Amino acid sequence: MSKALITAGFTVLITAAAAAQSVLPKPTPEHANLGRFVGTWKMEGTMQPGPMGPGGPFNGTESCRMFEGFHIICDTEGATAAGPMKGHMMMTWDAAAKKYRYFAVNNTPIAEMAEGTFENNIWTWKSEMDLSGGKKIWSTFTITETSPTLHTFEWKMSEDGKKWTTMMSGKSTKQ
Repeated sequence: MSKALITAGFTVLITAAAAAQSVLPKPTPEHANLGRFVGTWKMEGTMQPGPMGPGGPFNGTESCRMFEGFHIICDTEGATAAGPMKGHMMMTWDAAAKKYRYFAVNNTPIAEMAEGTFENNIWTWKSEMDLSGGKKIWSTFTITETSPTLHTFEWKMSEDGKKWTTMMSGKSTKQ
């Protein structure tokens, strides 16, 4: 057998093995759950005064799209008592940790990362944030799907992880 034929045979085997290993995974039911956020949503609610700014009514629009069947990417614009708000957010399913992941940035210096669960049409997101001056706050954000086109939400914060205060509540309506 010639050296060229052996080399060609190995090349075919290596290429076939690489192709078999490079097959992309398919989205799971957990990824499909994220599809509940796809669309444009009108948000409105009330924010309480606190470490995130003055209280008062807020409103905005959030446009969310599915990225490659695995992740949700959203762009948000709105008006708050503190002024205009713009942000970007991403949610995904972390199969290894068996948790949803959330990452958001906006036109403040704070970036938020949270872990989430989804059960009985309720999303629960929990995070810890470091504010300026080394101050830490704990956060729980719940989204209740009352219908495919209406979600209610509530954001609670704690400065010690024990006493919780509702900082924001409202609703999102799919447009």
